[in-house]
Amino acid sequence: MTDHDDEATARDDATDRMTRRVLWSLPTGLYLLAGGDLRQGPKNANVMTVNLVTQVATTPRVLAVACEQTSVTLDFIRQSGQLALSILDREDRAVVRKFVKPVAEGLVEIDGALTMAGQSVIVGETGLPHLASSVSWIEARVVGYQEFESHALVLAEVARVGERDGADQAQILRMEDTRMNYGG
Repeated sequence: MTDHDDEATARDDATDRMTRRVLWSLPTGLYLLAGGDLRQGPKNANVMTVNLVTQVATTPRVLAVACEQTSVTLDFIRQSGQLALSILDREDRAVVRKFVKPVAEGLVEIDGALTMAGQSVIVGETGLPHLASSVSWIEARVVGYQEFESHALVLAEVARVGERDGADQAQILRMEDTRMNYGG
């Protein structure tokens, strides 16, 4: 390797670090994304932590959600054609860490309560779970995908929404509320 190669590598590393810092500074929420259909069995869904979500159309109401190509949840979304998003309160920042890896045990009933990763969930009529303590939730039907090497952008039309009492007063969890970061 020449001195020129070392300098180029150092510049590339510095540029990569700066790019990550800039991308990390983009304000994003932090949510729980579910895919699958628990009506077909207690292990037929998964919930994962996700931050790349936005509404991209108003007629019809369409969300865009970015999922890593290798994620278990994306496989369930592809199989079922549906997803659910739990919107969390800032107070629930520790909960998202429970969903950074696949939920191996699936849906479990403990003392009459349904749980995933030890967290109480509600299973909607579509078989999609959402966190019982969520501020609000969205169920959506997949209408398309945009494939990238690292991620798939899932486009989904909003089918149903719900919220808890006082949702309009809640402080929604954001990436900056945690020590987690994400950047390309």
